[in-house]
Amino acid sequence: MANKLVKGTLILSVATLFTKVIGSLFWMPFQNIAGDETVGLYRISFPFYTILLMVASAGIPITVSKFVAERMAGGDWFGARRVLKAASLILSLSGLAAFCLLFFGAEFISRHLLENPPTKSSLQVLAFAILIVPLMAVYRGYFQGHQQMMPTGISQVVEQIIRVGAVIGLTWWMVSEGFSKEWVAAGATSGAFLGALGGLAVVLWYNRRDLTAHRPRHAEGGNSSAEPLLPLAGKILRFAIPISLASLVLPLIGLVDSFTVPRLLMEIGYDESATNTLFGIYSRGEPFVNVISTFSSALTLALIPAISAHVAKQEWKAVEHKVGQSWLMTLVVSLPCVMMLVILARPLNIMMYRDDEGTTTLMVLAFSAIFSTLAVTSSGILQGLGYNKIPVRHLLIGAAVKSAGNFVFIPKMGITGSALAMVMAYVVVCALNMWMVLAKTGIRLKWGRQIGKPLLSTLIMSVILLAAWKFSGGWIGQSDSPRLASTVLSAGLGLFACVIYFLTLILTRTLGEAELRLLPMGTRLIRLLQRMKLIRNQEADLRM
Repeated sequence: MANKLVKGTLILSVATLFTKVIGSLFWMPFQNIAGDETVGLYRISFPFYTILLMVASAGIPITVSKFVAERMAGGDWFGARRVLKAASLILSLSGLAAFCLLFFGAEFISRHLLENPPTKSSLQVLAFAILIVPLMAVYRGYFQGHQQMMPTGISQVVEQIIRVGAVIGLTWWMVSEGFSKEWVAAGATSGAFLGALGGLAVVLWYNRRDLTAHRPRHAEGGNSSAEPLLPLAGKILRFAIPISLASLVLPLIGLVDSFTVPRLLMEIGYDESATNTLFGIYSRGEPFVNVISTFSSALTLALIPAISAHVAKQEWKAVEHKVGQSWLMTLVVSLPCVMMLVILARPLNIMMYRDDEGTTTLMVLAFSAIFSTLAVTSSGILQGLGYNKIPVRHLLIGAAVKSAGNFVFIPKMGITGSALAMVMAYVVVCALNMWMVLAKTGIRLKWGRQIGKPLLSTLIMSVILLAAWKFSGGWIGQSDSPRLASTVLSAGLGLFACVIYFLTLILTRTLGEAELRLLPMGTRLIRLLQRMKLIRNQEADLRM
């Protein structure tokens, strides 16, 4: 059973990492084909859909997983199917309600809430995805309750591939046919619906296999002992609603931007078209930040279940070690990535988006990745300790800071002000989460090793990279193909910086065996570095 769980978790982690990376990188071809204004329309519309999707789903997929696992532990396959049926009924009704609200209310939302009428078509197209996505999520929760992660993993990958393919293909066709920017954005949003159909088809295929495999071997007993559907649905809702409230908080920050950024830009004199273009330029930094956060979280969140296990056994020394290890690895990954993004912002911007518009905004937004990844890691630690409500409260405070920051900084700095507000919001969330971890556990932060050494290694790498960039940066302006030159320069200097940084980490003894094992091919790296006598053993590392 343990091996099955580990294998399933690995499958799900790889699938999630793949979909997040693809979901971040597709912005480059989308922007190149459609332009910043269309991207802006797309991005303004999406957070409202996300919030309604969270409301429609109501945390039920996670709840389904729990309820199904409890029934399968007792060999009650028919009981698990009743959970699936009850949850499907709930989400069919809530999805239909959310669809009606978004589709028929799109005129009001676009004109009065978003104050951006061209977003109406995108909102109406997104409404169709709400009919499909919640139902797909229920089936994913059902199979996770069986500890079968393959259906979820494959459906995630299929959904993302179809979504990205549809966005790029439809955008290219609609632009070449001369559709308006409003309709191109709406065509791009249809990728969410088409991707969801593909993901749903996968889990329905697995569902048919489940029925074929189990139905002949189980009997319902004449339905006399079957759990009544409506009381079961009530139990599911009571358990799911608190989870739903927690899920709503993170998309709230995106919704704050959709409501406030375009409105504030228009108040300082930009027209509708220029506002949407600027919002698209502002969004350029998000894929970079998401990739940094994804890789950092993938390394650190694997430690969270271990923290929960140590807490259950009251092994506080081990908890202290794992918490410190989580924070150390978060900084080891996020700090250099952020500084590389800041120093190479201009060539990366040209490489991805063909020009250097919004480079300053991208540089400011990059710093949010440090604090957002630490916030996510610390939130996971708090959940591992059993404090589920605290991170939700802190994220709500962060959303309030983001909103206030937009009103203060956008009138003075434009879209760069919104980026600064984002950094401030995550600084607050990060500080609150880390402070609460220290307060609840009583552990001590080892400033020298966990913060000082990653900072020192990043500083050394940054100075060398900055010198190399200053030496070679003029090459972009002299080149006949600035985009090609930017790509070559970004890749070359980025690889050079990675090598310098890794050597610095080893020479400063920032990483020990325990941390190196978290890296890809970590065991091989350990053997190589031990032969070179560049790392200490794990026991010495733990005694620090």
